[in-house]
Amino acid sequence: MLQSLHPQGVFFQVMRMLSIVIPAYNEAERIGQTLDAYLRSFPLRTEFIIVPNGCTDGTVALVMQYQQQHSNIRVHVISEPVGKAVAVRTGLALATGDYVGYLDADGSTSPEEFQKLEQALGASDGVIASRWAPGAVVQNRAFSRTLASLTFAALVKTLFWFPYRDTQCGAKIFSKTLLQRILPHARVRNMAFDVELLLLARRADAAIVEMPTHWVDRSRSAILGTPVQLFRTSLQMFATLFLLRLRFLPLIAPRL
Repeated sequence: MLQSLHPQGVFFQVMRMLSIVIPAYNEAERIGQTLDAYLRSFPLRTEFIIVPNGCTDGTVALVMQYQQQHSNIRVHVISEPVGKAVAVRTGLALATGDYVGYLDADGSTSPEEFQKLEQALGASDGVIASRWAPGAVVQNRAFSRTLASLTFAALVKTLFWFPYRDTQCGAKIFSKTLLQRILPHARVRNMAFDVELLLLARRADAAIVEMPTHWVDRSRSAILGTPVQLFRTSLQMFATLFLLRLRFLPLIAPRL
């Protein structure tokens, strides 16, 4: 298990710096509300890294305005539509905090829920939010997305013997030390990138905690918004899982 480089207790909680990465693809209508809520809830020492990619609406102009008004906001624009996986990994690599998290621009995870993840870190190397752990609350989720999510979770459990119930919730925090070790080996470019990160964390013998969360479905995602898009994305992710199974074959075995 990786050991934390920081002392524990109150002093640790006060001195720890957190970076939060927010990928964005055409989120001009929603990201402002998310930023307002998080800026009110997190201390000034919290670093926010916004990574718009391939945006064709007013997202870039809007987040640039926020950067001018808030010294703890950084914006890294990717002109091409590289997708969430690349946008998140770019932000994680740029972050300077002792711990680095990421969340969706649509506000599915409230600041209060993200703060619970930070508080649960303790001596672990990371914390992931879960919509399927006991005590979790999910609001406004369509049946088709629920079915796809549960099917994907069951397949992940079968293929990789993960102890986690939900690898795909878009709210996670990892130590910068762990990320420096695993990011150079990450290459999945679709929505299964979370599974790859957790597999790389397992290979690094990292301690990752899963926490139940209160999550509100904002299903206007450009990737997952329609049934057709959801079906196509799901097929792509399922194929990626089998490739990851082959890639990490020596690592995967039942945890007795």
